[in-house]
Amino acid sequence: MKRGFLLACAAALALLLGTAGAYFTGETMVQDNVISAGSVAVSAEPTAAALSIDALAPGQTVTRPLAVANCGTLPCTVVVTGAKKAGITAFYEALECTVTHEGSVVYGGPVTGLRTLPVNIDVGGREELRFTVSLPADVGNDLAGDYVKLTLYVGAEQVH
Repeated sequence: MKRGFLLACAAALALLLGTAGAYFTGETMVQDNVISAGSVAVSAEPTAAALSIDALAPGQTVTRPLAVANCGTLPCTVVVTGAKKAGITAFYEALECTVTHEGSVVYGGPVTGLRTLPVNIDVGGREELRFTVSLPADVGNDLAGDYVKLTLYVGAEQVH
């Protein structure tokens, strides 16, 4: 009986070992996997003198468009800011600006604080911002003939 039990255990062990290597296997390859980073790139039109205005009078408003295009491979948001590069500070501080996008105000206030709310632009998309610049009606004659040279900066960031 003892011998029969040992034979049965040996047979079971042999059966388990024999079936362990009996499975079929296979393999395949997936080649040439390339992963590249996207990019954020924008352009603006016009590329220069977008807000140039001749002979702005007190109480007058002038509107100028600025088109921004997404030339990158990722959707992005753009923010436009401005900075004085030359000219008369008192005149610069007197100017008011309203920026609209699709009828909504994305900035309103003095030119000195120009910083629009973010505007979304899809890949390959193009959006127009409208800048309305004004000189308040109550400015004095001391600003007559003054000027300011302003640079607009269009900053872009990928959509998160």
